[in-house]
Amino acid sequence: MGQEITVDTLLLLQSGTALEAANKYTLAQSHEARLEAVRTALDYACNELEINKHLKQDLSEDQLTIEICQFLSALGFQPRHDEQVGGHCDIVIRGKDLFVWLAEAKWHTRYGWLDQGFKQLATRYSTGVHGQDQGEVVIYCKNRDAKAMLARWRKELGDRNEGISTFDDPAGNELAFWSQHQHDASGLQFRVRHKVVSLHHEPADKKEAA
Repeated sequence: MGQEITVDTLLLLQSGTALEAANKYTLAQSHEARLEAVRTALDYACNELEINKHLKQDLSEDQLTIEICQFLSALGFQPRHDEQVGGHCDIVIRGKDLFVWLAEAKWHTRYGWLDQGFKQLATRYSTGVHGQDQGEVVIYCKNRDAKAMLARWRKELGDRNEGISTFDDPAGNELAFWSQHQHDASGLQFRVRHKVVSLHHEPADKKEAA
């Protein structure tokens, strides 16, 4: 007979990989565990874009977001792109116990465009009820200094929206921050992670060769 592997052993063997996040999502018995697994898997998907940023410069928001969805789909998350949930939301993941996670993805062109994405997520697509009270703003960024851009967006977000507070990412990711405010519909606190995908590509060796 083959060697039996426990769930704990399997997760240990997959530690630090996207497969670990996928299996934790499948095994999750709480909304918080599902959220953590989704965010972790999203980080892996976004990093794939960053690693191959030289090939992504001319892609549209939809093309980049579909690549993220394809990555998540391969892991079993069953994401939906442009699904109708109060409007056409960029990424929708549904799970057990009425779990719904939403993300809106934008190329950074101007801060008003990012604010539109946030407002769509917070006031159009989300219900804000239990298990559906967190989401993500994914920012595709060609800027040389993505960290500085994100800091400016954090200030702009507070200036453009009343009753919102922001805080550093608890995991220590300097290319992400969180916002929290009272959801207009549910009255519950709605939390959003704002994550930048750094796609700046301007290799110095090409300049020297020219």
